[in-house]
Amino acid sequence: MKKKIVSTLLAVSMVAAALAGCGNSASKESAPAAAEEEKAPAAETKAEAPADSAAAEGPVDPVTGEALEPVTLKFILFGDKKSAVDEVWAAIADYTRDTLNCDFDVQFVSGDDYKQKLLVKAATGDVWDLNFDSDWTGYFQMAANDAYLNLDELLPAYAPNLYAVYEEKGLLDAMKNKGHINILPWTMTMNNRPFIQWRGDLAEAAGIEVDKDSINTIEDVDKLLYQLKDAYPDKYIIECSQLSGGGWFTLDNGMGLYFNLNDPACTVTAAEDIPEWVEAMEYAEKWQKDGLIWKDVLTDNLDHNSLINEGKLITKWGTHEFATQNRAWVEEGAYWDYTEIYADDLYANRTPLANALCISATSENPERTLMFLDMLETDQTLYDLVQYGIEGKTYVLNEETGGAEYPEGMDGASSNYQEWGGQWAMWKPQFMRANASYGPGFWEKEAEYAASSDKNVVSPLEGFSFDASSVTTEVAQRNQIFEDANKLLGVGLAGDTKTAVEKLKADSEAAGKQALIDEYQRQIDEFLAGK
Repeated sequence: MKKKIVSTLLAVSMVAAALAGCGNSASKESAPAAAEEEKAPAAETKAEAPADSAAAEGPVDPVTGEALEPVTLKFILFGDKKSAVDEVWAAIADYTRDTLNCDFDVQFVSGDDYKQKLLVKAATGDVWDLNFDSDWTGYFQMAANDAYLNLDELLPAYAPNLYAVYEEKGLLDAMKNKGHINILPWTMTMNNRPFIQWRGDLAEAAGIEVDKDSINTIEDVDKLLYQLKDAYPDKYIIECSQLSGGGWFTLDNGMGLYFNLNDPACTVTAAEDIPEWVEAMEYAEKWQKDGLIWKDVLTDNLDHNSLINEGKLITKWGTHEFATQNRAWVEEGAYWDYTEIYADDLYANRTPLANALCISATSENPERTLMFLDMLETDQTLYDLVQYGIEGKTYVLNEETGGAEYPEGMDGASSNYQEWGGQWAMWKPQFMRANASYGPGFWEKEAEYAASSDKNVVSPLEGFSFDASSVTTEVAQRNQIFEDANKLLGVGLAGDTKTAVEKLKADSEAAGKQALIDEYQRQIDEFLAGK
């Protein structure tokens, strides 16, 4: 079957190339960053089979015209599995039966274990069809290990509507690894400029007067945290420290590689060689010693979102999105106050790879998986099922606002389906409904914020994809070394920070850090020269 499909796709490609010579040769311009606000028409009914395959009974393959045999699509998603997941995806299977003829086996992997478990699954040859991944989980390492399928031919053939959106938004280059499409990114626009958030009601109750204009650096944040600690000694104050200023932007989160947005050469720099990063880790050590970060923060098995909602954790690093979204506060009158920090520094909008989907190299049903994703791009009913679940059971529809709300007696903590982990990769701006976390017009405001300042910029490396094939050993070693060190340094549990940073440097250099950086820089230089 696979050989026949590939042959068919090659034939289709040759015909398409011939026809292209007869039409307009002008290339299509990329859509502007705010193109997500243009609403694609929603399909009122499910897509029909092509006319040339109408004679076949039941759903057919749109490329080969062959009848679609029943299959089970296996998905791996990020987070904890909620109680109604199986019931909802059974309903999705029923809704798509006469188009896809498939069932769904949807598995979830908790956030802390996600990257490592996905890498193990790939290394041991596990078979699945689709998974969540991103530049902040394990995408680069998975891609370096060729764990994801080449979609160059399959994507436009089996998901033409989705492909067209990527093409219009100019995302195709960002979707490539080693020259081939292997990741399916989200299409949202937002900026991840760092904010500090604190319980505004608790600060007010304690008589802490906060001049938000005076909070712009980590030193300013430090002063506020100690004020809150003095007022509320029995509460958790903050989870960790982080690099926030200086114009530094993550190049590869897993390996701790950055570049500076003020540097036109985009020089690759390791975290431990950035003074601002080292300073942030020194603050973590200080906060740990003084009890602002709790000692068992890495082992307590507590849900930190629940700690926030219950008023036990009273500050948080955030972004404009998280500072302004709604929360399921337990305490009446609770609210976040917030301010952006290092407001005068450059910060890049979130990348297309911030949340994405990938098809496993072991997938037995990549065509059917892409057909499902293409339906999700055009069908509001399917989108509602996937994102919100079953109306009346997992959500209720507000007839006035069109929003998806929790059923009576349910909230974010007790939700049986809504806001499941990894849903972000399947967000579609044209179909999104207001819900408990995001009110009407929320995402339009996020796009406006991203465009509101000349300090919020598009990364000069947007569309760059690193080919790690020549440094696979160095990549694997750097990932492990940095992950182990960063986990402890960020919460102040690495002992003396300067000593821990020197060890990180020594271990990384012995594991080929410079060769890795040199190869990264070589590819970046080529990318910039070709722009």
